[in-house]
Amino acid sequence: MVKNRTLVAGLAIIMASVGAAAAQQLTGRYQVVGDNGNGTGYRGVAVISGTAGGNCGIRWTIVNTPPTQGFCMRQGNVLSAAYKLGESVGLIVYRINDDGTLDGTWTIAGQEGVGKERLVPAR
Repeated sequence: MVKNRTLVAGLAIIMASVGAAAAQQLTGRYQVVGDNGNGTGYRGVAVISGTAGGNCGIRWTIVNTPPTQGFCMRQGNVLSAAYKLGESVGLIVYRINDDGTLDGTWTIAGQEGVGKERLVPAR
């Protein structure tokens, strides 16, 4: 019985470490390539930071747009982020790919259409 408890405790520690390591892998700088809902494209840089416990911050610096700060949360291979753009609130949901890229779909409250965005780790 003690051996089983020790094994379970050991596995729990390993799983927690794996989860924390996976979350940490998202931190860093990314090149941003996106398409607005109207079909126009944009480029810039995003930085993901502070992924402790699955929560994080994200900051986008898009060409010809003021920097935008958001907060995000990871659930498995999905990263969701809320942000404020001017007076509007937005939401983006990224799929985390095995190669480290993130493919997202975003929307802004009160506006029709959705945009698409890809984050590529800057190496």
